[in-house]
Amino acid sequence: MSKKLISAGLLSIGALAGCSTASGPTFNANEIQTANGAQVYRVECHGLFESVAACVKQAQKICGDKPAYKLETMERLRATSEESGDPRILTFQCGAPAQPEAAPAPAPAPVPQAAPEMPRQIDLSGDANFATDSAALTPKAADTLDEFVSAAQGVTLRQVVVAGYTDSTGSASHNRQLSQRRAESVVQYLKTHGLRSQSYTAQGYGASNPVASNSTVAGRAKNRRVEIRVSTQ
Repeated sequence: MSKKLISAGLLSIGALAGCSTASGPTFNANEIQTANGAQVYRVECHGLFESVAACVKQAQKICGDKPAYKLETMERLRATSEESGDPRILTFQCGAPAQPEAAPAPAPAPVPQAAPEMPRQIDLSGDANFATDSAALTPKAADTLDEFVSAAQGVTLRQVVVAGYTDSTGSASHNRQLSQRRAESVVQYLKTHGLRSQSYTAQGYGASNPVASNSTVAGRAKNRRVEIRVSTQ
């Protein structure tokens, strides 16, 4: 607290004590009421024979068993001129000044999360992705493709290849046409929903290249599929 700030914050000054002798020091001791309610005191020493020790002694007498601290520099009052400076006016408070609270430690910076790796192949298999004998995508298939498009945001692919397959039920010609329509339906969905690629290829292969036996219901469901492969280089 500086002298300027102390003077600006004063509300009232009340005399505590005064003393004089014929040949000794004289002093005035006052209690200062500050704007923030803190107890501050001032001792003014006068006379020809005043000493630092006398003024500091008077300040310490006011503080009792608490040490007196000079407010201008927040230093402990001493009884020697080298340590106390000019003893004629001492503005002080009793007890050690309150220490400012330490600022809270800054919160750690959030650890950046790695973006999910873009898959290089997606398989749409089973009856949940297309209605029977139809190339229309179901909501389940659309959700799968949306996840793929989201993972590829900000990336321009070099090539997207979509291959359609069916089971062995039906004629070979019908199966090739159905698998072609399904592959083209997937390509169209990817294009219109934000996937960026230098080239797209859609090809229907009918019942060729089965991944399971066509002699069982479960096997035929696995063979009814669309495979999506992408390359970035």
